[in-house]
Amino acid sequence: MDRTDKFFILLVVIGVAAAVFLAVGRAGIERANRTVEIVIDADDARLVAASAGTTLPLFLAELRQAGAGAVAVRELTVGDLADQGRLMAMALGDETNLITPDGALAGLVAPALAARLPQTEITVGTPPPVIILRLPAGQASDIPVLLPMEDVAAAEAAGLGLVARLRNFPGATPPAVRAAVEAAAAAGAGLVIFDKEEILGYDGLMDVTADAMREHGLLFGRVEMAGQRGGGALARSLFDRTVRVHSISESDMLTMVPAIAVPRYARAVQERNIRVVYVRLITRGLADAAAYNTDYVQAIAQALLARGFSLGEAEPFSAPAEWPPRWPRGLVVLATLAGAMLLLRRLVPLGCAWAWVLFLVSLIAGLGVAALRPQLVTPAGGLLGALAFPTLATVWAVQGVRGPQLAAGPLLLLRVAAWRLLGACVISLAGAMLVVGLYSRVGYLSGLVLFTGVKISFVFPLVLVLAAGVADVSAELRPLSLWWVRCRTRVQEFVRQPVNVLQLAVVIAAIAALGFTLTRTGNQPIVSPSTLEVKMRGALESILVVRPRTKEFLLGHPALMLAVVLALRRRRMWLPLVATAAAMGQVSLLNTFCHFHTPLHISLLRSLNGFWLGAVFGAVVLLVWAVAGRCWARPT
Repeated sequence: MDRTDKFFILLVVIGVAAAVFLAVGRAGIERANRTVEIVIDADDARLVAASAGTTLPLFLAELRQAGAGAVAVRELTVGDLADQGRLMAMALGDETNLITPDGALAGLVAPALAARLPQTEITVGTPPPVIILRLPAGQASDIPVLLPMEDVAAAEAAGLGLVARLRNFPGATPPAVRAAVEAAAAAGAGLVIFDKEEILGYDGLMDVTADAMREHGLLFGRVEMAGQRGGGALARSLFDRTVRVHSISESDMLTMVPAIAVPRYARAVQERNIRVVYVRLITRGLADAAAYNTDYVQAIAQALLARGFSLGEAEPFSAPAEWPPRWPRGLVVLATLAGAMLLLRRLVPLGCAWAWVLFLVSLIAGLGVAALRPQLVTPAGGLLGALAFPTLATVWAVQGVRGPQLAAGPLLLLRVAAWRLLGACVISLAGAMLVVGLYSRVGYLSGLVLFTGVKISFVFPLVLVLAAGVADVSAELRPLSLWWVRCRTRVQEFVRQPVNVLQLAVVIAAIAALGFTLTRTGNQPIVSPSTLEVKMRGALESILVVRPRTKEFLLGHPALMLAVVLALRRRRMWLPLVATAAAMGQVSLLNTFCHFHTPLHISLLRSLNGFWLGAVFGAVVLLVWAVAGRCWARPT
């Protein structure tokens, strides 16, 4: 290690200290935003109240005493009113006649339709009240018209807040969008959670929806993992008026029991900064459905209170006006560049002069980006840190023990491997802190803006570690010509060595495992966990409070310990593949901190559990490897 490397390490240390300063501030912000609101689905509440022989206001009052804070009321369409028998739709050519004996209902529906269909001719005739639309009946049925006044009145009588479930509809216009939002605000709603698969106004009127909601002081409740079209765009437009919502789908509620649902809600609030718990009640056959669901809601409330949260009206994630300060983020960017230079010098024997030139060029380029496109500094710096530090950690762990064969006993090998694992995790954790420092703004902490480049930050370090292992790259400073000759020779030797059936099967299995792992990465993975894995996760959470990530303690960390021993023993055949598996653990460790909506102490505890469990499994792997080596050894 020369003076240039020492200077880069010093920059990393200073940057990590600045990142820790930002992390402490972030932890304070997370502690200040711990109010959660329990929202009850009005349709479920009405069904439970009817089955229990009570009224909706009385049942909602019981739920309020149990901990509920608001009721979600779904906007009714023309088709819904017809299905309820409150009006009759008759098609007459290209006209639709809506007939109802309820004059008050007609007085609500007619102006609502006029507001949502400003270009459509609408007339009202009597008696009985008839609303005539110049629109085919099939198109009229999907038009939302009003929030059910009886549900709104029941929520008010029970002392609960109102959440409007607005929905999009074909042919929506700017006046129609504004009318729907204005009607929700007039009914007393403070929060809007959109119904069905689309946000109101998707996709050409999203700006109108955002402006109307901001004008009327409404919050947007974004349901996590729901995949509503337009949800991300509206959240970005209303970044200071958005709260995260967790709910259990209607299909899952068919078999859901409180023993599973309550911990799920509590875990979502604790680990993902959820501010609204949307509770669908259990409506299947029960002896006393009202008491059962009241106890269910009370159990959710008690679970949240036990974890240090308070119940109240949902509020957007907030932070002090000057947060985050600029100077520590500047130091974090410098440290990220220095970490990338340390990795480059581990792979390519750059002299001091060339290293300084590249560092200064990168720094000038970064300043140019900051001046011209400041919004790119955070994603670019975060991606660079996510690529550099896990790769540096893995390469350092293996390179640091290269050299003559180490004739050591099993205990010494285990100790060296464990220390190397600890050092690698510290390097990856340093990179994680730098990423945390860069992504310290409120929009990231609330989960409204996600980390960019998840797939490439997972694949690139693995490819680079594999290439470094095949080329047998060392950290020795030597002329570039000699380095190139050595790398080319090592690659040729690796490629030309004979491959047996076992090796081919292992390589194919490794490629398949990598592809499967890619489907499981990201904020919304393509493949969901299996039932067995879900049960295993639940068991780990019940024992360890915060479960470690499987890629760390079952794969990455044990593989890193084995890679260290293989490097010590000069076993080059399997070293590249094992080192690549080891890199998965370091990538996963850093990626844990890229879920910015997860409180920082949860990510730290998750990584700590992954480290010590991975070290234990790594010791078992080394023991099995030693025993298998003796069994397979040929007599000389």
